[in-house]
Amino acid sequence: MKGSDNMKADIVRYAYMYRRISSHNQVGNNSLSAQEQAIRQYAKEQNIKITGSYEDVAKSGTTMKNRPGFLKMLSDIKADTKTDIILIHHFDRSNRNARDQLNVIYELAVERIRIISTDGLDSMNPDDMAEILEEAVAAEKYSIRLSHETIKGLKVNAEKMLHNGGPPPYGYTVGPDKRLHIDPAKEPAVKAIFEKYAAGLSYDKIIEWLDDNGYKTAKGETFGKTSIKSILENEKYCGNYFWNKRSGKDFRGMRNSHKLKEDYYHVIGGAPAIVSEELFNKVQERLRDNKSKIRNHNGKNFYPMNGKIFCSKCGSPLKGKVQYSRTNKNGEPVKQYKFSRDCFTPKIVNEKYLDDMIAYGLRECIFSPVNIEELLQRLNVYSEAQNEAIDLQITLLNAEKADVEKRRKNLVDVVARGESIPSIIAEIGNMDEQIKKIDHRISEYEASKKVFTLDDLRLIKDMFTGYVREECNEDTLTFLNDTIDRIEVGDDVTVKLKKNIKVDRDTKKIFTE
Repeated sequence: MKGSDNMKADIVRYAYMYRRISSHNQVGNNSLSAQEQAIRQYAKEQNIKITGSYEDVAKSGTTMKNRPGFLKMLSDIKADTKTDIILIHHFDRSNRNARDQLNVIYELAVERIRIISTDGLDSMNPDDMAEILEEAVAAEKYSIRLSHETIKGLKVNAEKMLHNGGPPPYGYTVGPDKRLHIDPAKEPAVKAIFEKYAAGLSYDKIIEWLDDNGYKTAKGETFGKTSIKSILENEKYCGNYFWNKRSGKDFRGMRNSHKLKEDYYHVIGGAPAIVSEELFNKVQERLRDNKSKIRNHNGKNFYPMNGKIFCSKCGSPLKGKVQYSRTNKNGEPVKQYKFSRDCFTPKIVNEKYLDDMIAYGLRECIFSPVNIEELLQRLNVYSEAQNEAIDLQITLLNAEKADVEKRRKNLVDVVARGESIPSIIAEIGNMDEQIKKIDHRISEYEASKKVFTLDDLRLIKDMFTGYVREECNEDTLTFLNDTIDRIEVGDDVTVKLKKNIKVDRDTKKIFTE
């Protein structure tokens, strides 16, 4: 049970401290150190013991979802049976969104947890709620005004085709003139990504090439499919400057990053081009084709075998459709493969029956005992490449740690000479925390190394059928396209494979019995 509604000065209470700054440049009364000093002074005066400290650096208060420190604090304090207070400098440090502020206050009040600011406002004191709400509304108005003023400045930059903040796209740097310039070291990687994708290579093959040639993301990490896709879709690479392309937040503070504005700022030839417009357009055509391929499989009603199934007599294709007039035992509409031409063969095939049968058949063939050794070998070749990338990250982290330790030693030497300046002591503490975080990241990387075993292979086999049946993505469709040539449905179902898959005698019996 958490504390009572009334604060008693003679009883030691326990609190978490929360601090937030909106940018790394924030100084003065709202800097992290100034907030901490004010909170600790208030805690001392009110006989409150601080048991935990949380912070968010360079995070806006207009939303909570991008503030890991705040969210972790809310989770931790609900599980903490002793601590029932959150201390903040001012209520705008908690939220700059009036609705979020109220939601958090009431959510915590149910758990008998109060938020208290250093000016004495208490979220569980009814007399303070009016002032807290006034602060919340004022903070939200300020954020909106600030956003409008910022947009004005960014629009002026856009009209001059200047880079409008944030990291530049991979392959570019931002010069003293605030314009994008091609980075010669990364330019070959960008060209290769476009050329290889246009030539038909998959994301995995492109990533493999980038790894083999030593290319990493701007953060020094291995490229992922998302980062490759964002590069391929960015028209700045073919020389077109744009700004404010994505839709803004709605009334809930949510943003649909896939939705584009109709009137975004766009200048053809406004940025230095790394690839030709012809190559860029060819890539966009393939992206659209792949998206259409997945759309044809209908994400809501995924039909993995679409485009592969044909009547064994007349040759007409069967396509996935939902028959809403019929339901299964769970009351759900029946999914089927059906075709419309007249012939003597069945015109409708139950989708679940056919897909399950084919996915099961592929699983038994691929994971046939005769293939186990080769599968395990291939998985571990892949794993070895991943482990090499992990080792590279660990090497970089160890170098970073060595640099921090060297700078820490220099500061310790200064203190040893008698120059015990508070700011130096604080910086040594920050470095200790930094070293601790680096060690934690190294431990996480070490733990993520993998060597596949027979048990792992059995687990993959167990997951195979469900993955093929449910996952509507490019990898699944590419696998099916590379494996299945044609499925013919008549009195029997015949599956013709594109590639020869070794199958042992016992596995063959499954299909002949």
